[in-house]
This record gives sequence, C-alpha cells and structure tokens, in this order.
Amino acid sequence: MKKSILLVIFSLICSVSYSQEVRKPSEGKALVYFTRVGATGFLINFKYFDGEKYLGKFNYGKFLAYETDPGKHLFWAKSENIDYIEAELEAGKIYIIDSEPQMGAIKAGVKLVPFDTDINNYKNTKKYDRKKSNILQAISGAKEYTISEDDLAEAKKDQEDLVKRSMEKFLTAKEKGKTYTLLGSGNSYTPDL
Repeated sequence: MKKSILLVIFSLICSVSYSQEVRKPSEGKALVYFTRVGATGFLINFKYFDGEKYLGKFNYGKFLAYETDPGKHLFWAKSENIDYIEAELEAGKIYIIDSEPQMGAIKAGVKLVPFDTDINNYKNTKKYDRKKSNILQAISGAKEYTISEDDLAEAKKDQEDLVKRSMEKFLTAKEKGKTYTLLGSGNSYTPDL
C-alpha cells in the first residue's frame, strides 16, 4: 500500500514539474513534438518531414517542436529506412511523436510512435508512468532543435529527390492497401495543471 502511494506521489511530482516545460500552441494552431527517448544510435541524425516540407534533422538529446495548421498531415522520418504517420490534427492540441531507433543493416533505422495518452492501453499504470516520464524528460531535459533559414535552403536542394521518392513510395503503398499509424485527437497530450 505504501509503495502504491509513493508511486502516485512521485508520478504527480514528475507530471507537475514536466508539464511546465511543454508549451501550448498558438491560437488556431496545433503543436507536434518529435522526441528521441531511446539512446540507441545516439549519433545518427533522423530527418523529419511534414509531407514535402523538410523540418530538419537531429540526434539523441534533442527534440523538435513543430507548430502547424490543424488538419491532415503526413509526418515521416528518414534514416536507413522511412517511417510514416498520417495525422489529423486539431487546433489547440499538443501531439508527441517519439522517434524510436531500430536495428539497421548499416545505421539505425527509425520508427515513429505517437505517445499514447490512454492509460488503459498499457499493461499497468507503472508502464504508462514510465513512458510518460521518459517522453516528458526528453522534452524538458533536452535541447530544442531549431533549423536556420540557411540550413533550410541548403537542405531543400539536397532533399528534393528524397522527398519525391518518399512521397511516391507512400502513395504506392497506400494504393496497395497499406495502412499507417494514425495520429489524431485520441493521441493529444494535455499537460497536467
């Protein structure tokens, strides 16, 4: 009993301290956090995109906060592989996508995993609390990645062929019936107040 009470108190303290770090989106916008909780392949940069828009690249120890218009989006990340998430974002909502490193043949692969905010989808409360704590620590304890205008312009030239091939790959797979992870209102995160 005492152990359960201590766990609840610890979870509340962690939630309160981390919730101060997660900012709210601007009026009429949605905010998507891309995190890297796992340290596997920590030196490998993953490249992030919203459809054809290049968002930047970063490795372990950083996160990306991306404010955007609500509606449909296709988020994807590139490393040795490409992973996609289809999203239906709502204004005023916060979404968190963790970039899980995967074993690759030459370098780490990437898997995009939305933070599931439904505690009932976890085996137990402890697993949910650990995942939430790790995700929020990746935001509050890491450096926010921001891309400069010069880097964006340079990357745009380098990424044009990659974007074209990756979007074609996604559309071809969809036509063949492949389904991808969906990020929607059920995955939105509300900081504890």
